[in-house]
Amino acid sequence: MKVITGKKIVSLMLGSAIAVGALTGCGANTEESVLDKVTKAGVIHVGTANNNPPMNYLDDDGNWTGFDVDLSQAIADELGVKLERVVVNNKTRISYLANGTVDMVVSNLSHTRSRDDEIDFVEPAYLWTGKIAYAKKGQFDELTDLAGKRIAVDQGSNAYIAIQQAIEEANGEAPDIQSFQSNAECFLALKQGKVDAFTQDSVIIAGVAGKEGVDYEAISGIYSPGLYSIGVPSNDSKWRDKLSYVLQDLMRNGKYDEIYEKWFGEDGMYPVDPSAKPVLNEKAFGEDELYVWPD
Repeated sequence: MKVITGKKIVSLMLGSAIAVGALTGCGANTEESVLDKVTKAGVIHVGTANNNPPMNYLDDDGNWTGFDVDLSQAIADELGVKLERVVVNNKTRISYLANGTVDMVVSNLSHTRSRDDEIDFVEPAYLWTGKIAYAKKGQFDELTDLAGKRIAVDQGSNAYIAIQQAIEEANGEAPDIQSFQSNAECFLALKQGKVDAFTQDSVIIAGVAGKEGVDYEAISGIYSPGLYSIGVPSNDSKWRDKLSYVLQDLMRNGKYDEIYEKWFGEDGMYPVDPSAKPVLNEKAFGEDELYVWPD
């Protein structure tokens, strides 16, 4: 019988530890940040939808346009890289980040706790918004009036859960949620009387309804406030922080304000309440509060 001496055991243990350490080190070195990949390639792949005016849509000539489109282009310009767009929808925004198809998502993406389990978000959020239930004027007074009613929701939108919770928390009967492929289809169903209401973020509904919105109204105001944020892959703080700094720089140098005023300012194409706009604290970044929301 071959006997392994104490010295040999120690030698084997040391050898195994070194081998494991080498393998671990190699694994760590292969984990490249998205920032490094984007910098080397000189290209950033941005996931954006193209059917949610005024955030993102195609104009009459088929060109990308919208607040998300302008903001993401400004970020690419600040990074000094070329921007390549990848079409996403409410169902693919998260998965495309997870599998590396896109480097970031700028597509009316609300920062929620459930999404935080799958991806990370750039700070600060870039727009405040809130969900509303939309219906013909004079038809409903309170959100609970929609109990048991047919409500249109865009597939993949977290409004699917939010509207049910809001009604049930007010002790109303669960509504009949009907999913559609796009917000435009939701509004069409409302106009045709196939549903009683349509729920989505207020800024999206304003864009989809357009001039036809004069015949419709929000029922009892916003029921679920939220923040639009830029989504990035999880566990890559180098990339997340870089984009956070870039966004903050755009807020400081006036470029963000320029984009905001174009779309949502008092004289913009889709004026919204000024409280929708984030404002950097004078001492940010690194001192006191990172940013504040105006009153």
